Amino acid sequence: NSWGKMRSWMACTVAHALPNKQTYSYYGILESLSGMRVNVRFISFDDVLEHGVADDIDVIINGGPVDTAFTGGDVWKNPKLTETLRAWVRGGGAFVGVGEPSSLARFQAGRFFQLADVLGVDEERYQTLSVDKYFPTVTPEHFITADVHVDPAAREAWEKAGYRIPLSGCGGGQGIKPLGGIDFGEPVANTFPVNEDVTLLRADGGQVQLAVNEYGKGRGVYISGLPYSAANARLLERALFWASHNEDKYTAYSSTNPECEVAVFPDAGQYCVINNTDRPQSTDVALPDGSVEHFDLDQSAIAWRNL
Repeated sequence: NSWGKMRSWMACTVAHALPNKQTYSYYGILESLSGMRVNVRFISFDDVLEHGVADDIDVIINGGPVDTAFTGGDVWKNPKLTETLRAWVRGGGAFVGVGEPSSLARFQAGRFFQLADVLGVDEERYQTLSVDKYFPTVTPEHFITADVHVDPAAREAWEKAGYRIPLSGCGGGQGIKPLGGIDFGEPVANTFPVNEDVTLLRADGGQVQLAVNEYGKGRGVYISGLPYSAANARLLERALFWASHNEDKYTAYSSTNPECEVAVFPDAGQYCVINNTDRPQSTDVALPDGSVEHFDLDQSAIAWRNL
């Protein structure tokens, strides 16, 4: 199809239930993927242990709290699982973790996140308090956060504070409108970079909300939580494209406004731009030939164009 062959994988599904304090931080994963320009495949940990990672999978997603089916629980005791995934990422794969990915309640190999070296982030569980911690300066500009439009006043204060003050919604209590709408949900306490080479993109309150890590030929991305919103869906989409080294494929048919999405129908020779809100929206859409078309859309409007 016109979006290429990028595929993502999740080890588990999140039940569609009423939001609550413990789980709303993960609802955005499936909600975002359901309308995203990627093909999604669900496989089990047993599939990876028995057959490895299929050649046509570009990104693996693992998200949820510790000791649950979502993240895997005791399956991470099996060294073959971590060996297989490390080798796959090092060879060019991509691993995206949300919340407490690859976590094992019974500390193993000196880590709580069993793939902390891939993600570049681990969580302090009071077993390594005497171990040196690295906390590089936050990187304010990155492909993943390129559509997070921060209010100029908030951005100035953030810069003056050395990118250390909170700039993200956490715990559902902080206003996020001036911050580009990004909300990382309930805080995951005491997360930290595992070395000085990890790139921090958000690190509020002395813990990590968003980080990226180069791992051999592959890449890891850590996100502390992902409640559903248009802004969070855009953040995840960009994370998937970056992690899989597909940044060059992102621009074509991209909307500059996360509240508006683009759907392409190559067989019909058409594409449409959809306003997903109950308010008028404006957006620019980049086309494959490099041109850009502007759209002013009424509430819930759809505009059709020929390819």
